[in-house]
Order: sequence, then C-alpha cells, then structure tokens
Amino acid sequence: MLFLVIGTVGYALGVEGITNVGIGNFISIPSLVIVVAFSGLTYAKKERYKFHELGKVLKHDMILGGWIGTMIGLILAFALVDNDIFNHFGELFNRVGDALITLFYGYLIGNIVESCWPKK
Repeated sequence: MLFLVIGTVGYALGVEGITNVGIGNFISIPSLVIVVAFSGLTYAKKERYKFHELGKVLKHDMILGGWIGTMIGLILAFALVDNDIFNHFGELFNRVGDALITLFYGYLIGNIVESCWPKK
C-alpha cells in the first residue's frame, strides 16, 4: 500500500507534469509526531483490550490524532491570514493543504499498522 501511494504521488509529479507541488509537500515531521503521539492513547488503555484487538484500537487512535492535528493546522492557517485575504488567497490554500497532511498520515499509518498487526 505504501509503495502504491508513493508511486502514485511520483507519477502525478513526474509524468503528469504537476509542477507546483513537490514531494516536500508530503513530508511533515510535526504532523508525523502528532499522529504517533496519539498512539500513546492505545498504550494507556492496553489493559482493557486483548493483544490482537490493539491493532484496531491503534488505527482508531492514529486517525483521531490526524483529525486533531488537522484542526490545529486549520486554526493556525486561519489565524495567520491577513485582513487582505483576497490578495493572499493562494497562501491560505497552501496552509490548508499543509494542515491536511496530518489527516493523511493518520489514515495511512493507521491502516498500515492495523493490516500488519497479528490476528489472534
């Protein structure tokens, strides 16, 4: 799955000629830290679940971290906008796009972790 996602992004950037987006737009260390930090919620409640159920719980917590990180990013994006929004509309969209990276990480990493988690 990860190979297909990376391949699709590479194809869109290289072959299709999407030039105003780079691979750097898909890399964000703070977003990754937020998503991984929310996996600590799973560790805090690990006594309530059996080991084979923790993969699903971990996925849920990582997706939750992605949503929380996206909300934080949107708050920051809208808070940093000037009063002259019509002249900086593209900048606002770039910031909103950056805010969505956390959600992307939450769903992607959460599904990968759940699919690799041992079943019974």
